[in-house]
Amino acid sequence: MNGAALSLYRRPIALDPALHRHRKVQPLTDYSIAGEIHAVPITATEFPHAALEFPIVFVETGARDAAGRAAMTPAALLGLRHGENLYVDRSRWDARYIPAYLRRYPFLTATLPGSDAINVLVDEAWVGFGEVGGEALFEADDTPAPALRRAIDFLERYEHETERTRAFCERLARLGVLKGMKADATLPNGETISVDGFHTVDEERLRAFPDDTVLELWRNGMLMLIQMHLVSIVNIRHLVNRKAARVAAEGTGS
Repeated sequence: MNGAALSLYRRPIALDPALHRHRKVQPLTDYSIAGEIHAVPITATEFPHAALEFPIVFVETGARDAAGRAAMTPAALLGLRHGENLYVDRSRWDARYIPAYLRRYPFLTATLPGSDAINVLVDEAWVGFGEVGGEALFEADDTPAPALRRAIDFLERYEHETERTRAFCERLARLGVLKGMKADATLPNGETISVDGFHTVDEERLRAFPDDTVLELWRNGMLMLIQMHLVSIVNIRHLVNRKAARVAAEGTGS
C-alpha cells in the first residue's frame, strides 16, 4: 500500500501560511492522478459503500504488531495488476463510490521529523494547488480559510476512522482468521491473470469460533464488517469484466 501513497502524493509539503498565504485549492475532478493505483486503503466505516463496488481485501502495511505479526489494513482493489486502475476512465472516476483516501487529496496529515505535532500537508505538485482559481487556503490574518477548515475536519475524521479500523484489523490478527488468497481469471482473449499478495477472512475458521467469540464480534459490529468483506469478493468478477472491456477497446483502437 505504500506504493499507492507514493504514486498519488508526488511532492507533499507542510502547509505554512508564510509560504502559502496566497495559494488556493480547486476541487478534485481529474482522477487521472489515480490511474496507476491498483488499490487504496479504506476505513471500516466505508465498508457498506465500498463493498457494493470493489473487492475489499486485506494487505500488509509493512509494519508489525506487538506480537510480531504482520500488520494489516483493508483495501479496495481497483485493478488486477500493479499500475492499473480499472475505475479511472481517462480523467473520470467510473464508480458510484470514491474512497475517502482519494477524496482527501491533495491533503494528508503527517508527523514531521523532530516534532510530535500532527501537520497538514498538501501535494505541491498538484495542478489544482496554485494562486489562480479555486478557494483560498488562508485568511488575511493567516488563519485557515473555510476550504482549509473543511479539509482539516475531513482529515481529523479520516484519522479517527483509521484508528478504529486498525483496532479491527488487530482483532482479526489475534483471532488468526486471515489467510493468504490468490485469484486467477481468464479474459475472453485467452489471457490469464493471477491476483495475489492479499488476504481474506477464512470462512472455515470463522465458523469454528466458539459462540462467545461470535457473539462478541456481532455485538461490537465486527461480524458485520467481516460479512461485508466476504460478500465484496464477488466484485473480482466485475474487475475481470472491466479488464476484458478495456482490452477489447484497446484492440479496436477506441
